[in-house]
Amino acid sequence: MIRLITCVRKKKDISYQEFRQYWESPPFAELMDKAVNTLRPVRHARCLSLQVGANIRIMESRGSNEPYDGIIEWWWESAVQLAPLLDLPQSQDVIHEIRAFQLQFVDFESSPSFFTEA
Repeated sequence: MIRLITCVRKKKDISYQEFRQYWESPPFAELMDKAVNTLRPVRHARCLSLQVGANIRIMESRGSNEPYDGIIEWWWESAVQLAPLLDLPQSQDVIHEIRAFQLQFVDFESSPSFFTEA
């Protein structure tokens, strides 16, 4: 199993409430559904970080001063399954559409994406 994980930070010039409005908006949900239909993950998740004291204490105990505002995860059985899907023009289109939408509320420079293996 491989996963693509994106740790999302909001743009500094918007509030957490504005970030949440984008994150929970129907257009973003539709784009994510389109990506699911195109990239065919076996599982996916889009989670908002809780804005609670426990998270702040954990973050501070690890020397971090900026929380992630959300996490997006995609799971596939293998890289062999995913690789041909990424080469499809419709996959590239939906990836581009998601990125273009996220430009409104995501700070890409501080929002890492990476693959993991389980």
